[in-house]
Amino acid sequence: MIANITKGRKAVGALVYDFGPGRRDEHINPRIVAGNVTGTPLQVARAIDHTARQRPEIKAPIWRTSLSLPDEDGILPDGQWADIATAFVADMGFDGAPWVAVRHGDDHIHLTVSRVDWSGQLLTDRFDYRRARQAADRLEEEHGLVRAADRFRAEGPQVRNNELEAAHRRGRGLDGPPPEREELRRIVREVRDASRGLGREAFESGLEDAGVSFRANVASTGRMNGYSFTLAGWVDGSDEPVWVAASKVARDLRWADLGPVLGDGPAATPRIPDPRIEFAVAPAAAPAPSTGLQNGPTCEELAAAAERGAEILRQGQAERGIVPVPQQEQPAVARSTDPAAALLAHYRAKAAGQPLPAEPVPAVPAPIPAWTDKTRRPHGRMSNDGLAAAIKKREGQLITLARGKAQAKEEIRTGDAIVTGQVTGPNVQELHQRLARLEKAEPHITAFRDAIRTAKAAEKAANEARGVWREANGRKDMSRWALWKMDTSRSQEETRAKGASETIHENVDVAAQSRTAASKAFETARKETGVPDPAGELTLLREGWTKFVGDAHDRDQVHGKAQRYNGRSSAERIDVSIAKVEKRVEELRQEQTLRKTMPKGQRENEGKARSAAARAALPKAARKAGTGKRYGAAYEQPAHLRQPPKAPGPRAPGL
Repeated sequence: MIANITKGRKAVGALVYDFGPGRRDEHINPRIVAGNVTGTPLQVARAIDHTARQRPEIKAPIWRTSLSLPDEDGILPDGQWADIATAFVADMGFDGAPWVAVRHGDDHIHLTVSRVDWSGQLLTDRFDYRRARQAADRLEEEHGLVRAADRFRAEGPQVRNNELEAAHRRGRGLDGPPPEREELRRIVREVRDASRGLGREAFESGLEDAGVSFRANVASTGRMNGYSFTLAGWVDGSDEPVWVAASKVARDLRWADLGPVLGDGPAATPRIPDPRIEFAVAPAAAPAPSTGLQNGPTCEELAAAAERGAEILRQGQAERGIVPVPQQEQPAVARSTDPAAALLAHYRAKAAGQPLPAEPVPAVPAPIPAWTDKTRRPHGRMSNDGLAAAIKKREGQLITLARGKAQAKEEIRTGDAIVTGQVTGPNVQELHQRLARLEKAEPHITAFRDAIRTAKAAEKAANEARGVWREANGRKDMSRWALWKMDTSRSQEETRAKGASETIHENVDVAAQSRTAASKAFETARKETGVPDPAGELTLLREGWTKFVGDAHDRDQVHGKAQRYNGRSSAERIDVSIAKVEKRVEELRQEQTLRKTMPKGQRENEGKARSAAARAALPKAARKAGTGKRYGAAYEQPAHLRQPPKAPGPRAPGL
């Protein structure tokens, strides 16, 4: 389990990311699996931020981590993730503060925690990386998960990128055999275990049987410093074998570790019998019968060494869990592929005076087709560099096709989820988002409506005041007798006209200000919602919401079925393309392997013939040395063209 820790200012952004589409991978079915805050995601985020704001001087009050598992642990249920998240937060000392755990993938969860608890006390994050590692280790042991410490411990020097790319060009890695360094590590360890206690001779014999070439690094003083290994066909650019020191193959193959495991071998076995092995030793006074072996061990000594080797072999097999084959099933003179067993059979035959086991007769190699045979060697005309370049190009195509297939599968899964209702379709999502935007802008819409009502009321009051002003202004010029009959006077009418004029101006100003405020609120609502008439759109959505949701769901069903069909069609086409490219890569690798295993003379002759054929295929003007276009990557250049050009001599003086 890996804990990746980050810190931030607000929990809203973190929860928006958790419930969004994601930047690094696709977020599928985001959901809250644990925590001590309830509500919708935004409500939970606001509650966490509200608690964190109790300490405004803290710049990064939000503590966040992701707990991820390797593929070996499988997919855990939400309940187990909830237990892991609760225990992890408690171990970190953050259980007294608001926190939440969100899961939107199969292999990880995200924890968002406030470093400020409910009472406003700041929780320390000192040594949080170390504490998180300790908590993760405890949870791995408690839930039976793969230990991260064991998963990331390298057992030996790893294969670097350049060596791995070279191994890929030689047909290793990917679907082929492993790179040479890894194969050496496996073979040498197996031979070491089989030769345990039998000495260097048995170890070196086992290496020869396994096809591993070796060099003993012995100092001038005679001290053994270790081995260097290589495999057949592992050569550098100049066709020289690549020798790798034992310590560079694996740390436990250094001579300091390898020597004690091998021991001194049977040749230096003491003549005192091993008390664990029951065998009879002839008395010293009784001379052993001669077996024709001059200046060598006696038959009894050879028998003791053979029995000791058999016992050591049985112990090694028991340690490795190997079930021994019954003796009657093993041929008497067959040569075993196990180096220890072969050495033991050699000593037994020597002690019994029997002929030594025969060496296996090498099989006659099959005839190699000519490089011009297009049926059996369709890529025989390509050069070595052209083969490597073609394989690399096809491998790039396979990677691209694999990505396309993954996208097609994701498209199929998304379409299935939309059709079955597991995931909300894009049309329904757009409808909900549209309503959410309109509801978010509802305060501006309300302000717009209130301002319009205020403006209309002010304009109505201004119109009424204008009528009063016109009436009072018209009575000012009437006679006093007429005004007395109307129970008024000229001064009263002047006062009425003045008051009406002031009312008109006040209401006109109020109406203008309200119109301006309404325009600003309407423009703000329009920008936030992106619709030309936010107020009308909100009213329309609320009145016909059920019908709109049903129509959007029907459109999503059609969209999901089409997406699923398109994904399946794309996946089928990609599978056909992958099969064709894999077949071509296999043919190229077979040609590459054939050239490595054929005799050196034939390989050189084929290279010369390919170069000559390529040169003959060029135009006549391009055949001249140093002129015309160069040979392409798919053909070998002649030897005289691969040599560096001569340095220009001194220029002759001009006329």
